[in-house]
Amino acid sequence: MAQHSMGRRLAGAAALGGMVAALAVLLPFAASAQGGATPREVPKGFVVPGPAPTNAPAGKGSAPAAAKEPAQGAKNPVAFAKPPAPATTNWPCVQRRVDEITAGQIWSGPALPDPASVSPSDEMTRLIDQVAARRTPLPEAEKAVQDYLAATPEPERQTRAASFVAVLLDRFNAERTQIMSGIERYGAKQKSLAANLREQAKAFSTQQDNPTANPTVLDDARQQLLWDTRVFNERRQSLTYVCEVPTLIEQRAFALGRAAEQAL
Repeated sequence: MAQHSMGRRLAGAAALGGMVAALAVLLPFAASAQGGATPREVPKGFVVPGPAPTNAPAGKGSAPAAAKEPAQGAKNPVAFAKPPAPATTNWPCVQRRVDEITAGQIWSGPALPDPASVSPSDEMTRLIDQVAARRTPLPEAEKAVQDYLAATPEPERQTRAASFVAVLLDRFNAERTQIMSGIERYGAKQKSLAANLREQAKAFSTQQDNPTANPTVLDDARQQLLWDTRVFNERRQSLTYVCEVPTLIEQRAFALGRAAEQAL
């Protein structure tokens, strides 16, 4: 009886040892499944979508139907993932381009007339020349506007203020348009310089790798590359200041429009 019990224990131990050995072999394959999970059995009748592999036997099932195209006009949930449209201008500034200052940005008083229909007096023209110039300190310009309108008879004040703001706004927009055109030309030149620098650097690198290159020619190319890089960087530094000008004009227009409105 004791011998029979001992035999069963030995047989059980041998079976357990076999299971452990089998698990040791199978675990690495299970760990290679996606996410570390044990692979699941492929459902019966499952067909992998897409064309069959080369020389594959003919399948008995049918591939799933292709997903329907979204309805015309339906919102694309991944539209945000599309690349942005290519730039169409040479605007080089980090500041957003605003083509013109609108009347609503600087004025909430009476409707402004068409500036072409206004015949400004000599006094108004001199005032506009004075306050539009950025060399005139802004507090001084605001006071000049308020003094001018305060001296206007009250029945005419609103009409004169609207005419003044209309002509002033037209002046500012004309100035900004001219400046922004210059900035775009500046930006186009910078793009051209950057392309030339890339070509110069590439050519210089090729010359450096040439063991038979003339040292004098190589040094001349190095000096030219350094000089052109310096010019490019100085122009880029200047651009940061130039790009502020349209915004400064916009801020000045707002301040003077507010000064005229407060004088009513």
